[in-house]
Amino acid sequence: MSTSTNRIVSIVDDDLDTTILFHEALKSVRGITVVTFTDPIKALEHFHVNEHAYLVVISDFKMPGLNGMEFLKKIRDSNPFVRTILMTAFEIDDKKFQEYTKMKIINGFLQKPIALHDLIKEVDTQLGAYELQKKYPS
Repeated sequence: MSTSTNRIVSIVDDDLDTTILFHEALKSVRGITVVTFTDPIKALEHFHVNEHAYLVVISDFKMPGLNGMEFLKKIRDSNPFVRTILMTAFEIDDKKFQEYTKMKIINGFLQKPIALHDLIKEVDTQLGAYELQKKYPS
Protein backbone atom coordinates (compact mmCIF):
# COMPACT_ATOMS: atom_id res chain seq x y z
CA MET A 1 0.00 0.00 0.00
CA SER A 2 1.65 3.24 -1.12
CA THR A 3 0.28 6.53 0.06
CA SER A 4 2.09 9.80 0.54
CA THR A 5 2.02 9.35 4.31
CA ASN A 6 4.07 6.16 4.26
CA ARG A 7 6.57 6.84 1.47
CA ILE A 8 9.47 8.36 3.38
CA VAL A 9 12.51 10.23 2.13
CA SER A 10 14.90 10.97 4.99
CA ILE A 11 17.62 13.62 5.26
CA VAL A 12 20.31 13.04 7.88
CA ASP A 13 22.86 15.81 8.45
CA ASP A 14 24.28 17.16 11.70
CA ASP A 15 23.84 20.69 10.28
CA LEU A 16 20.28 21.81 11.08
CA ASP A 17 20.28 24.51 8.37
CA THR A 18 21.03 21.88 5.71
CA THR A 19 18.17 19.64 6.85
CA ILE A 20 15.74 22.58 6.83
CA LEU A 21 16.86 23.76 3.38
CA PHE A 22 16.66 20.26 1.86
CA HIS A 23 13.29 19.58 3.51
CA GLU A 24 11.89 22.76 1.94
CA ALA A 25 13.29 21.78 -1.47
CA LEU A 26 11.97 18.21 -1.36
CA LYS A 27 8.51 18.89 0.05
CA SER A 28 7.47 19.86 -3.50
CA VAL A 29 8.09 16.26 -4.67
CA ARG A 30 4.69 14.59 -4.87
CA GLY A 31 3.90 11.34 -3.12
CA ILE A 32 6.56 11.42 -0.42
CA THR A 33 6.90 12.48 3.20
CA VAL A 34 10.23 14.12 4.03
CA VAL A 35 11.67 13.55 7.50
CA THR A 36 14.88 15.10 8.80
CA PHE A 37 17.36 14.24 11.52
CA THR A 38 20.50 15.90 12.87
CA ASP A 39 21.45 12.77 14.84
CA PRO A 40 22.21 9.58 12.88
CA ILE A 41 21.38 7.37 15.88
CA LYS A 42 17.87 8.87 16.18
CA ALA A 43 17.50 8.54 12.40
CA LEU A 44 18.40 4.86 12.63
CA GLU A 45 15.83 4.35 15.41
CA HIS A 46 13.12 5.99 13.27
CA PHE A 47 14.17 3.88 10.31
CA HIS A 48 13.86 0.62 12.26
CA VAL A 49 10.32 1.53 13.40
CA ASN A 50 9.25 2.62 9.86
CA GLU A 51 11.63 0.49 7.78
CA HIS A 52 9.24 -0.57 5.02
CA ALA A 53 7.96 2.98 4.45
CA TYR A 54 11.42 4.28 3.57
CA LEU A 55 12.27 4.83 -0.10
CA VAL A 56 15.37 7.05 -0.01
CA VAL A 57 17.85 8.02 2.70
CA ILE A 58 20.19 10.98 2.15
CA SER A 59 23.09 11.15 4.58
CA ASP A 60 25.99 13.48 5.21
CA PHE A 61 29.37 11.75 5.34
CA LYS A 62 30.91 13.37 8.43
CA MET A 63 28.63 13.23 11.48
CA PRO A 64 29.29 12.69 15.17
CA GLY A 65 28.50 9.24 16.52
CA LEU A 66 28.19 7.40 13.22
CA ASN A 67 29.67 8.39 9.86
CA GLY A 68 27.43 8.50 6.82
CA MET A 69 28.85 5.42 5.09
CA GLU A 70 28.38 3.19 8.14
CA PHE A 71 24.93 4.67 8.71
CA LEU A 72 23.88 3.88 5.12
CA LYS A 73 25.31 0.36 5.43
CA LYS A 74 23.12 -0.25 8.49
CA ILE A 75 20.11 1.03 6.52
CA ARG A 76 20.82 -1.24 3.55
CA ASP A 77 21.52 -4.25 5.78
CA SER A 78 18.01 -3.84 7.23
CA ASN A 79 16.18 -3.08 3.98
CA PRO A 80 18.02 -3.70 0.69
CA PHE A 81 15.32 -1.90 -1.34
CA VAL A 82 15.98 1.51 0.23
CA ARG A 83 17.94 3.81 -2.08
CA THR A 84 20.83 5.72 -0.50
CA ILE A 85 22.56 8.99 -1.29
CA LEU A 86 25.78 10.09 0.40
CA MET A 87 26.68 13.78 0.46
CA THR A 88 29.77 15.60 1.62
CA ALA A 89 31.72 18.83 1.31
CA PHE A 90 34.96 16.84 1.44
CA GLU A 91 36.88 14.85 -1.13
CA ILE A 92 36.40 11.15 -0.53
CA ASP A 93 39.43 9.11 -1.48
CA ASP A 94 38.46 6.06 0.48
CA LYS A 95 38.60 2.37 -0.40
CA LYS A 96 35.47 1.72 1.64
CA PHE A 97 33.57 4.40 -0.35
CA GLN A 98 34.63 2.71 -3.60
CA GLU A 99 33.63 -0.69 -2.20
CA TYR A 100 30.24 0.53 -0.92
CA THR A 101 29.50 2.18 -4.26
CA LYS A 102 30.43 -0.98 -6.14
CA MET A 103 28.31 -3.11 -3.77
CA LYS A 104 25.42 -0.62 -4.23
CA ILE A 105 25.30 0.20 -0.52
CA ILE A 106 25.61 3.79 -1.76
CA ASN A 107 23.42 4.46 -4.81
CA GLY A 108 24.04 8.16 -5.34
CA PHE A 109 26.54 10.83 -4.39
CA LEU A 110 26.20 14.61 -4.05
CA GLN A 111 29.11 16.98 -3.54
CA LYS A 112 28.40 20.00 -1.29
CA PRO A 113 27.54 22.74 -1.90
CA ILE A 114 24.52 21.12 -3.55
CA ALA A 115 22.28 23.07 -5.90
CA LEU A 116 18.68 22.38 -4.91
CA HIS A 117 17.71 21.36 -8.46
CA ASP A 118 20.53 18.77 -8.37
CA LEU A 119 19.19 17.44 -5.06
CA ILE A 120 15.65 17.15 -6.45
CA LYS A 121 16.95 15.52 -9.64
CA GLU A 122 19.00 12.92 -7.70
CA VAL A 123 16.09 12.12 -5.37
CA ASP A 124 13.78 11.76 -8.38
CA THR A 125 16.31 9.41 -10.03
CA GLN A 126 16.53 7.29 -6.87
CA LEU A 127 12.73 7.20 -6.48
CA GLY A 128 12.48 5.89 -10.05
CA ALA A 129 15.16 3.29 -9.37
CA TYR A 130 13.33 2.25 -6.18
CA GLU A 131 10.09 1.69 -8.11
CA LEU A 132 11.89 -0.35 -10.80
CA GLN A 133 13.72 -2.40 -8.18
CA LYS A 134 10.47 -3.21 -6.35
CA LYS A 135 8.73 -4.09 -9.62
CA TYR A 136 11.59 -6.18 -11.05
CA PRO A 137 13.72 -7.51 -8.17
CA SER A 138 16.95 -9.12 -9.32
